[in-house]
Amino acid sequence: MGIDTAFGDLQRLAQWFAMPSGLRTKGASPLRVERLVHRLGATCVPLLGRELCHGDPRRRDSARAALAHLASTDARTRVIAELRRIAGSAAADDGKVCALGLLAELGERGTASFADPMAIQRRSALALAAQLDTQADVAAAADLMIRQLAPDDRLQLLIVMSQAALPAAQRLAAELCVRLDLPADHRERINDVVFGMHDCDASEAVEAPAARPPRPTHVAILVDAAARLVVVASRKVAGERRWRRFAVLIHRDGHIEDCLHEDAADDHAPLIANLVNDGYRVASSDLERARGIVAAAARQSIASIATPIDAEPPRLPSSYYLGRDLLDLGDAHLGGRAHAHPTSSTLGRAVELIADGEPARAQLLLARCAKDSADAVAAHAAALVAQGHLADALPLLHRACELESPFALHHWNLASVLHQLGDRDGCMVALRRFLQASVAPSGLIGDPDQPARVGLAHRMVAELQRTARLYRTPRRKRRATRRRAR
Repeated sequence: MGIDTAFGDLQRLAQWFAMPSGLRTKGASPLRVERLVHRLGATCVPLLGRELCHGDPRRRDSARAALAHLASTDARTRVIAELRRIAGSAAADDGKVCALGLLAELGERGTASFADPMAIQRRSALALAAQLDTQADVAAAADLMIRQLAPDDRLQLLIVMSQAALPAAQRLAAELCVRLDLPADHRERINDVVFGMHDCDASEAVEAPAARPPRPTHVAILVDAAARLVVVASRKVAGERRWRRFAVLIHRDGHIEDCLHEDAADDHAPLIANLVNDGYRVASSDLERARGIVAAAARQSIASIATPIDAEPPRLPSSYYLGRDLLDLGDAHLGGRAHAHPTSSTLGRAVELIADGEPARAQLLLARCAKDSADAVAAHAAALVAQGHLADALPLLHRACELESPFALHHWNLASVLHQLGDRDGCMVALRRFLQASVAPSGLIGDPDQPARVGLAHRMVAELQRTARLYRTPRRKRRATRRRAR
């Protein structure tokens, strides 16, 4: 390309950007401009970089699309250098955001300092929230955050999104909380940031309003001679000429061996044909059966490897989380466990709230804990006692004693409430069980208050026995009373 031709093309490109938006489409078609950019190549990168920092959002969007096209050609290195220059310059914040976003799409990293960081964070959070239309969008956004953001950056983004668009932040946080490839303590921090501040639970996250019902999912279950299963699911994307495909390879032992999630121009027929050529045969096309097989395999994958108590469970492939909405699996891989937060951490926070004189807030947290946890039930009873609801706390205290009878402190708490309610017989029974449980070794051995409890329990049992003898009706008088009654 000669110098005169290049100069003329640059001039025409600059004039096209300078046109009003209404005349821009009339002056030259987008295809013609794309050909012009392609012909110029790296020569037009500085011009596109200036347009990327322009105040008009439409000119920024056009420049961004042109740079993205050039990044797929030999000019990629030049485009990345220009984007990094913009990010590190004194350009407007909007231009820096565009540059960083395009760098992220290209798989490159960049850093920038903004004049108004909070405004940029809020706009970025709103832009992300606007794209979370379906569960597939939420899963893709969560996966992108896990792969490209540091833990503190993820939390900061969720905090800003919670302030700007709480329903979208809740959907995204609920998705992150079921991702077992995140550490448990980080999932707990996400839960506290998004749900704890609003006294709600991850299971109460607002569902995204569906513009139209999703298209039906087509499934196929295939099996080979080695008893391995492949579950294939596909669904056409509404309003687009593409399909989403999800395939799960299940080992004969029942755990997930591999997963595939991709966008394709057709349904799963070509994939099934390839599997049949490899020796698989189609066994079923029932959606419910496919859902049950994959859910059981996901749970088996997590439980298949024995791990220490506090260790992280084995991870599922990232593609499993991205494609599981095609089978409406949700958190089936957790097997009904509390997914948004470890019970112990939430319980500890609730106990702290009770100690700080905020039992009502503690009750909101305890409502999220497992109902079969003796510690959670006992803490719930303690919150009721702190509010003066002794009678309401009694069933919970009895339940805690049933769930964890060997733990002496549950019986002590029950005896305390019964004593305040004036039930001498019930209090004496609870104290005797407390003394029996205190004989066996337990976690109360290191409690400095335990010896005082045991001593007080002995004295109270002796006092209650003596009081019962004083107020007990003599046997002869009881017999005479029964005779008169007859």
